Amino acid sequence: MSEEKRMRTALLSLADNSGVVEFAHDLAALGFRVIASGGTAKLLKQSELEIDELRDLVPFPDVLGGRLRLAHPKVLAALLADRRSPGDMHDLEKIDMPALDLIAVNLYPVSEVLQDPNISQDEALEFFDVSGAAALRAAARNFRHVVVLSDPRDYESVLDSLREFKEVNFETRQRLAAKAFHYTAYYDATVAQYLGDTDVERLPDEMVMSLKKAADLRYGENPHQQAALYRRSGARPWGLSAATLVHGKPLSYNHYVDLEVAVELAAEFAEPACAIVKHGNPAGVAVAHALGEAAHQAYTSDPVGGTGGVAAFNREVDEEAAQFLSQQYIECILAPQFSVKAMDRLRAKKDLRLVTLPSMLLSANEIELRTISGGVIIQDKDNQTLPHMTVVTRHQPSEIEKTTLEFAWRVAKHCKTHCAVLARGQSTLGIACGQTSRMDAVRLAVVKGQERHPIVSPNFPVVLASDGVLSLQHILEAAQGGVTAVIQPGGSSEDKDAIKACDLKNLAMVFTGMRHYRH
Repeated sequence: MSEEKRMRTALLSLADNSGVVEFAHDLAALGFRVIASGGTAKLLKQSELEIDELRDLVPFPDVLGGRLRLAHPKVLAALLADRRSPGDMHDLEKIDMPALDLIAVNLYPVSEVLQDPNISQDEALEFFDVSGAAALRAAARNFRHVVVLSDPRDYESVLDSLREFKEVNFETRQRLAAKAFHYTAYYDATVAQYLGDTDVERLPDEMVMSLKKAADLRYGENPHQQAALYRRSGARPWGLSAATLVHGKPLSYNHYVDLEVAVELAAEFAEPACAIVKHGNPAGVAVAHALGEAAHQAYTSDPVGGTGGVAAFNREVDEEAAQFLSQQYIECILAPQFSVKAMDRLRAKKDLRLVTLPSMLLSANEIELRTISGGVIIQDKDNQTLPHMTVVTRHQPSEIEKTTLEFAWRVAKHCKTHCAVLARGQSTLGIACGQTSRMDAVRLAVVKGQERHPIVSPNFPVVLASDGVLSLQHILEAAQGGVTAVIQPGGSSEDKDAIKACDLKNLAMVFTGMRHYRH
């Protein structure tokens, strides 16, 4: 039979039957023979559409037929046949199989199934679709002759083209084929992530990530940029992507960026802690016995820098903390929970967003990705904090200084390089981040501390933390600013001179043997 006289055939087999009844009826009205399988066939018969069932064309044992029929050689041959080749068309006639001109297939939503914490691996394996993915790939491979649909949202545009031109143009076929390959790749990557969660290979030769859009964001870092939030497909929700907005307007791109820093910083401490972040940099951080006191100290350590920022807590926000925060301009507050009284007080504040994140635990296998032109660079997450503290000066730090040094070091870890953190007790006095010169960072931290806190109690010594090595000049600058103890990575050719400067000025200095650059 010539190609012009041949009746066009569509195969429909869907896990998501949205819109398929109307689609199938419209195809039939356009002269298509409709073949369907499984639940799709049952649904179309109930709609009184005359169809052929795939099981009648492709006999197969019932025990496996439903799962494998779409990958049967007859179906794949019908999808891969070259309509211009008499040999291919003759071969299809010999196996009593029509050439398939359009196929609509989507797969069981395995990403949703795998999020169920109670599902066993045996149960999960039952949902992995093999035959549907094979059919989609075969159709997409032969897109010049087969229209392949994996998304119900494309039904109407294909119908419009068929009605107007009796054909679907090459560009649309190619776009739909690419979409089908993306769809099956996403599906396979979701399964691979599920099975490979315990894989010890950190940076393999090939890396594929499966991400599912969780929300469109109003815009990106700037209003002219598009943005969306994606979650790791098939994984149980965790981390900041699992946070719940319990009050206020939706979170923006910049809120997520700031909250990521604030959450990780607050999670550094076992004691009640508050971290205030703005533009991706810590503005004020404090640890205290009571959460309200931590909030007060964090904000007042730099009221100008904290204004308009986001705040993260590692404890339930109580009424005392809420009372203080309700008097400040904070755009977003994140905590494991909010007490009823705290919620009542904070909800009355205009344009405030409240977010809950029950668990602040980080994944041991977490990685960081950053795009560059034409590629992506990947590294392990910087999850280590303080392997050891080695005193390298004659003057030994007091117990208060040791506690403050460790606190300042944990804060410095989350600041942009170059950074310097000035701290007293368990709160920051001045934070300088993202400076091109380490001397600028030290000077700025000292100046901010003196401007914000001109009177400092002698009972609480002032310490300095640096994310990178310090030289003699840095030490002298810090000493002039009232610093009594310093913590830094060490390991530089300038260490000897820095130690001598500390001994000269009677400063204690601790080396960590580890730096925390953040660009």
